[in-house]
Amino acid sequence: MRTKDRKKCIFILTFIIAVLIILIILINKVNLKKVNIANNDIERKIETTLVNTQNAEKEEVSREDSEQKSAEITENEKGNNVNNDKSKDTVNEEVISEYKGYPVIAKLEIPKIELETYVISEYSEKALGVSVTKFYGGNPNEVGNFCIAGHNYITKNMFHDIKKLSNGDEIILTDLEGNCIKYEVYLIETVEPTETKCLSQKTNGRVELTLITCTTDSSKRIIVKAVETKKKQR
Repeated sequence: MRTKDRKKCIFILTFIIAVLIILIILINKVNLKKVNIANNDIERKIETTLVNTQNAEKEEVSREDSEQKSAEITENEKGNNVNNDKSKDTVNEEVISEYKGYPVIAKLEIPKIELETYVISEYSEKALGVSVTKFYGGNPNEVGNFCIAGHNYITKNMFHDIKKLSNGDEIILTDLEGNCIKYEVYLIETVEPTETKCLSQKTNGRVELTLITCTTDSSKRIIVKAVETKKKQR
């Protein structure tokens, strides 16, 4: 009888352990599904807020367009010295026009975190799975705020390590014309997914760069902002 009781106890314990394992697997699957759903919801919120921001900034640009053109004319009238300085201080470097089937708009380098990646010219969910992408703004290395989005993936060409950056760190952006411009980080912050202030094109005539990625749990956004520094040859 004792042997039978022992066998019965062992069977019951084995059954309970098996049930617990199955429950743990099911719970993990449910949690993973919730995370994926949350990520999709966040992406939809970003796209919605991006559209709203674009509409607002279009109206703003139409009002300020004449003032901006006047300012550009004034800058040009200062002489060719500015243009000459730019050509001297800007290093021409070839950038590929396509990466894994996607058109490229620039090359991004961040020495501190050993990041070297290509910026895909159009934002989409599929493109984000391949490399970082242009998210908002005009052309790279021009007056305004060039915004780049990237996943927080642990791969050599994504934005997993940008949270390690500090104010004063260097970022290098090379456009398709071969102009290699250096930027200096001046702001790092964590914001809600619906926050669009970081996309603003009001830069007071400065050339700025904004990097955007998710926090580890995808609940918020990490924003790194940088401004063009005095151009020097590498």
